[in-house]
Amino acid sequence: MDHPFFSFDIPFASFSPLHWWTLVAFAGILLLIVNVGRRLSAQQNLWLGRAIALFLSVTVVIFSWIHSWNGLFNYKVDLPLSICNLFALLAPLLFWQPNFRRFEVIYFLVLCGTFQAMLTPDLYAGFPSYGYFKYWIVHGGLVISVIHHLLAFNLIPEAKSMLRTFVWLNIYMLVLIPVNLTLDANYFYLMEKPINPSILDYFGPWPFYVLVCEALAMGFFAVAYVPIYIGKKYFSTAATIQAAD
Repeated sequence: MDHPFFSFDIPFASFSPLHWWTLVAFAGILLLIVNVGRRLSAQQNLWLGRAIALFLSVTVVIFSWIHSWNGLFNYKVDLPLSICNLFALLAPLLFWQPNFRRFEVIYFLVLCGTFQAMLTPDLYAGFPSYGYFKYWIVHGGLVISVIHHLLAFNLIPEAKSMLRTFVWLNIYMLVLIPVNLTLDANYFYLMEKPINPSILDYFGPWPFYVLVCEALAMGFFAVAYVPIYIGKKYFSTAATIQAAD
């Protein structure tokens, strides 16, 4: 088809006006979901979270089908093996019922990985291509789901959650290495950096940037834990003051 929605040749430039306006739109939707969630009961928030999760999963399936129908599906890059696409595809399982042990891992991986992918997107299709919509629905939707889950169900990660996340992350990376070698692929950027500018550009050539990322992973997790730590301190202090009164 000639419609621009089905085109994968529309360029996308990081830090362009389109990029910034997309982030503004995401921030607006996030604030809307948070405000709506504050007014809902626990059961209503559960169904809101499930609706978002189903939307993410259906998005991955439909847009993958469109990509295949368009003759552009490439198993080396388009299988849902990146953390973002995998989490989006499995979102109904991950977010259907609040679970702390599952959520603590999702929180750190999404806040550190998916959110960073929004700031420095590895995206080759601009508006109004279906590739553009799929990328931003998946990444923005995951961040929205995580923040909604955090606030609606009071699933507060602990400091030791960072270590558990680091272990699961490395297990997944070990699984992906033979997959990448077999498919001659680059899932999780374990074989080479993305072409578009990203934070990996500051970490040296392969394989050093992989090792640097390993060393910095806990640092990123610590940054993601900062708002949790501040929130705990604030509410603990507020509770103490209230009890004293």
